[in-house]
Amino acid sequence: MQFSPDLFSPTLLQAGAALAVSVLLLAAWFAPWRAVLAVPLRQHVLFGALVVLSLIWSFRYQVLPELHAHPFLVMAAMLVFGWSLTLLLGALAMVLVTTLGGHPWAALPLDWLFSVVLPASLGFGLMRSLYWLRLRNLFFYILGLGFFGTIVVTFLTCSAIAVFLVFTQSDPFLEQFWERSAFIVPLLYSEGFLNGLLVTSITVFTPNLVKTFDEHHFR
Repeated sequence: MQFSPDLFSPTLLQAGAALAVSVLLLAAWFAPWRAVLAVPLRQHVLFGALVVLSLIWSFRYQVLPELHAHPFLVMAAMLVFGWSLTLLLGALAMVLVTTLGGHPWAALPLDWLFSVVLPASLGFGLMRSLYWLRLRNLFFYILGLGFFGTIVVTFLTCSAIAVFLVFTQSDPFLEQFWERSAFIVPLLYSEGFLNGLLVTSITVFTPNLVKTFDEHHFR
Protein backbone atom coordinates (compact mmCIF):
# COMPACT_ATOMS: atom_id res chain seq x y z
CA MET A 1 0.00 0.00 0.00
CA GLN A 2 1.06 3.55 -0.62
CA PHE A 3 -0.46 6.29 1.52
CA SER A 4 -0.58 9.99 0.86
CA PRO A 5 1.02 11.92 3.75
CA ASP A 6 -1.99 14.26 3.66
CA LEU A 7 -4.01 11.52 5.35
CA PHE A 8 -2.10 11.71 8.61
CA SER A 9 -1.07 14.27 11.18
CA PRO A 10 2.60 15.25 11.53
CA THR A 11 2.68 13.57 14.94
CA LEU A 12 1.51 10.25 13.49
CA LEU A 13 4.00 10.48 10.63
CA GLN A 14 6.82 11.14 13.09
CA ALA A 15 5.75 8.23 15.28
CA GLY A 16 5.67 5.97 12.23
CA ALA A 17 9.15 7.13 11.23
CA ALA A 18 10.54 6.45 14.71
CA LEU A 19 9.02 2.96 14.76
CA ALA A 20 10.27 2.22 11.24
CA VAL A 21 13.83 3.25 12.08
CA SER A 22 13.78 1.07 15.21
CA VAL A 23 12.56 -1.98 13.29
CA LEU A 24 15.03 -1.31 10.46
CA LEU A 25 17.97 -1.22 12.89
CA LEU A 26 16.73 -4.44 14.48
CA ALA A 27 16.55 -6.13 11.08
CA ALA A 28 20.05 -4.91 10.19
CA TRP A 29 21.39 -6.28 13.49
CA PHE A 30 19.94 -9.76 12.96
CA ALA A 31 20.62 -9.98 9.21
CA PRO A 32 22.93 -12.89 8.26
CA TRP A 33 25.59 -10.72 6.62
CA ARG A 34 28.32 -13.35 6.76
CA ALA A 35 26.16 -15.92 4.96
CA VAL A 36 25.31 -13.39 2.25
CA LEU A 37 28.86 -12.18 1.74
CA ALA A 38 30.24 -15.73 1.72
CA VAL A 39 28.25 -16.83 -1.33
CA PRO A 40 28.23 -14.50 -4.38
CA LEU A 41 25.14 -16.24 -5.77
CA ARG A 42 23.11 -15.06 -2.79
CA GLN A 43 24.22 -11.50 -3.46
CA HIS A 44 23.13 -11.81 -7.09
CA VAL A 45 19.74 -13.21 -6.05
CA LEU A 46 19.27 -10.35 -3.58
CA PHE A 47 20.08 -7.79 -6.25
CA GLY A 48 17.71 -9.48 -8.70
CA ALA A 49 14.94 -9.50 -6.09
CA LEU A 50 15.54 -5.80 -5.44
CA VAL A 51 15.11 -5.01 -9.13
CA VAL A 52 11.98 -7.19 -9.44
CA LEU A 53 10.31 -5.72 -6.34
CA SER A 54 11.11 -2.16 -7.44
CA LEU A 55 9.61 -2.76 -10.87
CA ILE A 56 6.46 -4.48 -9.59
CA TRP A 57 5.85 -1.95 -6.83
CA SER A 58 6.14 0.87 -9.34
CA PHE A 59 3.00 -0.47 -11.06
CA ARG A 60 0.43 0.73 -8.56
CA TYR A 61 -3.28 1.30 -9.00
CA GLN A 62 -5.46 3.89 -7.35
CA VAL A 63 -7.97 2.78 -4.73
CA LEU A 64 -8.63 6.38 -3.67
CA PRO A 65 -6.75 9.57 -4.59
CA GLU A 66 -4.86 9.31 -1.29
CA LEU A 67 -4.39 5.53 -1.32
CA HIS A 68 -2.73 3.28 -3.91
CA ALA A 69 -2.24 -0.47 -3.91
CA HIS A 70 0.32 -2.77 -5.50
CA PRO A 71 1.25 -6.46 -5.21
CA PHE A 72 3.24 -7.24 -2.06
CA LEU A 73 5.28 -10.34 -3.01
CA VAL A 74 6.63 -10.20 0.54
CA MET A 75 5.74 -13.78 1.45
CA ALA A 76 7.96 -15.24 -1.27
CA ALA A 77 10.80 -12.89 -0.31
CA MET A 78 10.49 -13.84 3.37
CA LEU A 79 10.59 -17.57 2.63
CA VAL A 80 13.65 -17.18 0.38
CA PHE A 81 15.66 -14.61 2.35
CA GLY A 82 14.29 -14.76 5.88
CA TRP A 83 12.64 -12.05 7.99
CA SER A 84 15.48 -9.58 8.48
CA LEU A 85 16.78 -9.50 4.91
CA THR A 86 13.24 -9.16 3.56
CA LEU A 87 12.71 -6.05 5.68
CA LEU A 88 15.96 -4.51 4.43
CA LEU A 89 15.22 -5.53 0.84
CA GLY A 90 11.73 -4.04 1.04
CA ALA A 91 13.09 -0.79 2.47
CA LEU A 92 15.59 -0.41 -0.36
CA ALA A 93 12.95 -1.21 -2.98
CA MET A 94 10.59 1.39 -1.51
CA VAL A 95 13.32 4.01 -1.47
CA LEU A 96 14.02 3.33 -5.15
CA VAL A 97 10.33 3.46 -6.10
CA THR A 98 9.81 6.68 -4.14
CA THR A 99 12.92 8.32 -5.59
CA LEU A 100 12.37 7.34 -9.22
CA GLY A 101 8.61 7.88 -9.08
CA GLY A 102 8.82 11.28 -7.41
CA HIS A 103 6.41 10.25 -4.65
CA PRO A 104 6.22 12.04 -1.26
CA TRP A 105 8.67 10.78 1.35
CA ALA A 106 6.71 11.62 4.50
CA ALA A 107 4.48 8.53 4.45
CA LEU A 108 7.25 6.12 3.37
CA PRO A 109 7.79 4.72 6.91
CA LEU A 110 4.09 3.87 7.24
CA ASP A 111 4.08 2.34 3.75
CA TRP A 112 7.03 0.14 4.73
CA LEU A 113 5.52 -0.89 8.06
CA PHE A 114 2.24 -2.00 6.51
CA SER A 115 3.47 -3.30 3.15
CA VAL A 116 6.66 -5.08 4.26
CA VAL A 117 7.08 -5.42 8.02
CA LEU A 118 3.56 -6.58 8.80
CA PRO A 119 3.17 -9.25 6.06
CA ALA A 120 6.76 -10.46 6.56
CA SER A 121 6.19 -10.83 10.31
CA LEU A 122 2.86 -12.61 9.83
CA GLY A 123 4.43 -14.90 7.22
CA PHE A 124 7.35 -15.67 9.54
CA GLY A 125 4.96 -16.58 12.34
CA LEU A 126 2.97 -18.82 10.00
CA MET A 127 6.15 -20.51 8.81
CA ARG A 128 7.32 -21.17 12.36
CA SER A 129 3.90 -22.63 13.16
CA LEU A 130 4.28 -25.07 10.28
CA TYR A 131 7.55 -26.37 11.71
CA TRP A 132 6.12 -26.46 15.24
CA LEU A 133 3.19 -28.60 14.08
CA ARG A 134 5.72 -30.99 12.47
CA LEU A 135 3.88 -31.05 9.13
CA ARG A 136 6.46 -32.77 6.94
CA ASN A 137 4.79 -33.04 3.54
CA LEU A 138 6.45 -30.76 0.97
CA PHE A 139 3.06 -29.50 -0.19
CA PHE A 140 2.43 -27.97 3.23
CA TYR A 141 5.39 -25.70 2.57
CA ILE A 142 4.76 -24.99 -1.12
CA LEU A 143 0.97 -24.64 -1.05
CA GLY A 144 0.39 -24.10 2.67
CA LEU A 145 2.78 -21.15 2.80
CA GLY A 146 3.30 -20.14 -0.81
CA PHE A 147 -0.36 -20.07 -1.88
CA PHE A 148 -2.88 -20.40 0.95
CA GLY A 149 -0.54 -18.90 3.52
CA THR A 150 -0.01 -15.86 1.31
CA ILE A 151 -3.76 -15.36 0.97
CA VAL A 152 -4.20 -15.51 4.74
CA VAL A 153 -1.30 -13.12 5.36
CA THR A 154 -2.56 -10.68 2.70
CA PHE A 155 -6.07 -10.74 4.16
CA LEU A 156 -4.77 -10.08 7.68
CA THR A 157 -2.55 -7.29 6.39
CA CYS A 158 -5.43 -5.60 4.55
CA SER A 159 -7.61 -6.02 7.64
CA ALA A 160 -4.96 -4.35 9.80
CA ILE A 161 -4.72 -1.46 7.32
CA ALA A 162 -8.51 -1.09 7.40
CA VAL A 163 -8.51 -0.98 11.21
CA PHE A 164 -5.70 1.57 11.16
CA LEU A 165 -7.66 3.77 8.77
CA VAL A 166 -10.80 3.46 10.89
CA PHE A 167 -8.95 4.97 13.86
CA THR A 168 -7.12 7.67 11.89
CA GLN A 169 -9.47 8.84 9.13
CA SER A 170 -12.68 10.81 8.86
CA ASP A 171 -16.08 9.33 8.03
CA PRO A 172 -16.17 10.65 4.42
CA PHE A 173 -12.87 8.95 3.62
CA LEU A 174 -13.96 5.70 5.26
CA GLU A 175 -17.22 5.68 3.29
CA GLN A 176 -15.27 5.90 0.04
CA PHE A 177 -12.83 3.25 1.26
CA TRP A 178 -15.58 0.75 2.10
CA GLU A 179 -17.26 1.40 -1.25
CA ARG A 180 -14.03 0.37 -3.03
CA SER A 181 -12.90 -2.31 -0.61
CA ALA A 182 -13.65 -4.99 -3.23
CA PHE A 183 -10.14 -4.36 -4.58
CA ILE A 184 -8.96 -6.76 -1.86
CA VAL A 185 -10.50 -9.78 -3.66
CA PRO A 186 -8.32 -9.67 -6.83
CA LEU A 187 -5.37 -8.68 -4.64
CA LEU A 188 -5.78 -11.86 -2.58
CA TYR A 189 -5.91 -14.07 -5.66
CA SER A 190 -2.99 -12.39 -7.42
CA GLU A 191 -0.86 -12.54 -4.28
CA GLY A 192 -1.61 -16.23 -3.78
CA PHE A 193 -0.89 -17.08 -7.40
CA LEU A 194 2.32 -15.05 -7.79
CA ASN A 195 3.85 -16.00 -4.46
CA GLY A 196 2.80 -19.63 -4.83
CA LEU A 197 4.37 -19.79 -8.28
CA LEU A 198 7.62 -18.22 -7.11
CA VAL A 199 7.90 -20.33 -3.95
CA THR A 200 7.17 -23.54 -5.84
CA SER A 201 9.66 -22.81 -8.63
CA ILE A 202 12.51 -21.73 -6.37
CA THR A 203 11.96 -24.50 -3.79
CA VAL A 204 11.80 -27.27 -6.39
CA PHE A 205 14.68 -26.16 -8.64
CA THR A 206 17.04 -24.38 -6.21
CA PRO A 207 16.11 -25.38 -2.63
CA ASN A 208 19.57 -24.32 -1.38
CA LEU A 209 18.60 -20.68 -2.02
CA VAL A 210 15.49 -20.84 0.18
CA LYS A 211 16.64 -19.85 3.65
CA THR A 212 13.55 -21.06 5.51
CA PHE A 213 13.29 -24.42 3.72
CA ASP A 214 14.62 -27.48 5.53
CA GLU A 215 14.81 -30.36 3.04
CA HIS A 216 15.43 -32.80 5.89
CA HIS A 217 12.15 -31.77 7.51
CA PHE A 218 9.92 -31.69 4.43
CA ARG A 219 9.82 -34.89 2.38
